[in-house]
Amino acid sequence: MADAFLIVVDDAKAQAWFGRLLERSHDLSGLMADIGETLTESTQRRFALGIAPDGTPWVPLADGSGRTPLVDTGRMRNDIAPSHGPDWVEISAGARQARWHQEGTGPYTIEPKNKKALAWAGGPGPRKKVHHPGLPARPFIGLSAEDEQAIERLAEAWLDLAPGGG
Repeated sequence: MADAFLIVVDDAKAQAWFGRLLERSHDLSGLMADIGETLTESTQRRFALGIAPDGTPWVPLADGSGRTPLVDTGRMRNDIAPSHGPDWVEISAGARQARWHQEGTGPYTIEPKNKKALAWAGGPGPRKKVHHPGLPARPFIGLSAEDEQAIERLAEAWLDLAPGGG
């Protein structure tokens, strides 16, 4: 007869850990808030760099000035805000023109709303309408590879799954 042996597993630690995991994962509002803040800060940092979430540089301004697009007043950057719930997070830009810059536009015509003509400093003089060539897309909202890593780190810490945790 072969020698028999007995393995005793005390699963109390595992049961306690899974219990904490289930409890923490029931309402992820705190995690979603942390992710929202992290993504907002990351998105705002990209404005200073003039890059899209995938790391590609934004199309330069047509005036050849070398200035970084979308940063003149800071309004676009400062109007980015997170919102969240128990299992979702969203980053949105409140500036009216945000979508135009995120996605770009086709050519369009600008006409005066309250006057008979358009005029601007340094311009060619009054015009009844101006044909704008459109805006190139300059995406600023989205997940970068660094954002994905940050979300993973936040989730591990939130759920206490980091190496050595739990």
